[in-house]
Amino acid sequence: MVFGGAAPSKDFNPARDLPSMKGKVVIVTGSSSGIGLAILQHLLRLGAKVYMAAPNDEKVKEALVRVDKEGREPGLGEVIWHELDLSDPRGAKSAAEQFMEKETRLDILINNAAQITDLGNPKLNADGVQFNMAINYLGPFVFTQTLLPLLESTAANGDDVRIVNVGSDGHKDVKFLDYGSIEAWNHKFRWTLLPTLERYKYSKLAVHLWTNNLTKRLTASNSKVMVLLAHPGAILSDGAIRSLKTLPLPRFWIWLMGTMMYSQELGAHTSVFAACAPRDNAEISHGAYIFPPNIARTQAPAALDEQKQQQLFLFTEELLKSIGLS
Repeated sequence: MVFGGAAPSKDFNPARDLPSMKGKVVIVTGSSSGIGLAILQHLLRLGAKVYMAAPNDEKVKEALVRVDKEGREPGLGEVIWHELDLSDPRGAKSAAEQFMEKETRLDILINNAAQITDLGNPKLNADGVQFNMAINYLGPFVFTQTLLPLLESTAANGDDVRIVNVGSDGHKDVKFLDYGSIEAWNHKFRWTLLPTLERYKYSKLAVHLWTNNLTKRLTASNSKVMVLLAHPGAILSDGAIRSLKTLPLPRFWIWLMGTMMYSQELGAHTSVFAACAPRDNAEISHGAYIFPPNIARTQAPAALDEQKQQQLFLFTEELLKSIGLS
């Protein structure tokens, strides 16, 4: 999921149109279901060693069975589950540290995991951060920052190293633009038509702001790590279907959305393209926002606002310091 965007390309075939990823080590967060699982499957078919970074639950077992059933040909990549709970920033840091004990390189990090809906019941984590911001932004921020030295050391060897953050075209619709306090992060959007969707879009704008700020900071430090954003399109993912099943007449809503939305296999295209397309591709550049059908597109003005980027970054650092993580 989620809403907005042009149709993914049905002619694009990652296994045919992208280079081999043999020898590459990749992490895909939230890859035990939905678009993340589809991203993981495409990368396995390109030959990568892919870590399924996801919480320890039944979805992991189901996903591993599905990977075997649906095949890893032609690349025959390797899949390894790595426990990751992004709702707790301490857990995110610990998971990154544990990964660095296992691997001496990391070529691609795809931050795909997200809470799509809170089903109208926004909850707080142990630090008082609403789950939409904890899972969709703060956890990925900590996970990425902790892994950055490994990404940098891999890039220093001359390898093509990338961070791909999965954003959303919904970022352009956000009207509440305060990211400078815990109260702002926990904004409920009560007086909107679909508060849970507005909370999701607010957290996705945070992902865009963070990604754009990270792009600038890496450029300033002469980093060789490339950062990109990807928007999947309007996708009927596993998570979207789970949300629709909570509505009255769920079969009707799943059928209706199926007439307007695309499969998660197609929704994975932009992320896989951003991660794997050669750097000499005209659409691929540091900080690019890859939009269906695999084209670079300009983000909304709010995402490009450097003051908002800095506000989010400074408050994030302040929050992490207050809980002993910075």
